[in-house]
Amino acid sequence: MTTKTVRLIAFIALLVHGIGHFQGVAGGLGIRINNSAPAQSWVLKSFDAGFNRIICLVIFFITGALGVLAALSFKGVIMANAWQSLAAFTAILSTICLVTFPNGFAMFFNKAGAILVNLFIYYSIVLNQNWPEVLFNE
Repeated sequence: MTTKTVRLIAFIALLVHGIGHFQGVAGGLGIRINNSAPAQSWVLKSFDAGFNRIICLVIFFITGALGVLAALSFKGVIMANAWQSLAAFTAILSTICLVTFPNGFAMFFNKAGAILVNLFIYYSIVLNQNWPEVLFNE
């Protein structure tokens, strides 16, 4: 695979990861995509549904926006040097979303995709302590 191809795949993965979190925003707005209650958190079950919806809306919106910003930063459109930090922060918030609101995503495929992108980001930062070199080549 060429460097351009790998960079394109990384850009698309970061972008889709961010956009995918807007499903939770829809849940926070009260839109049901499937039969589950997307904005009901098992952690916040002692609070009313309105509070759960607000938290769901806010956390998924921030995660989605940061994910899109990470992709745009990776591509050099905005804040070209910030994409690694944005991607790491997105992965942390994404994990919080997945744990706190497990029904925030429409399908299992969406959850699996978010988990895979998060794991790649965690691996790159924590275990490898470096992003794959090919992501920095033009």
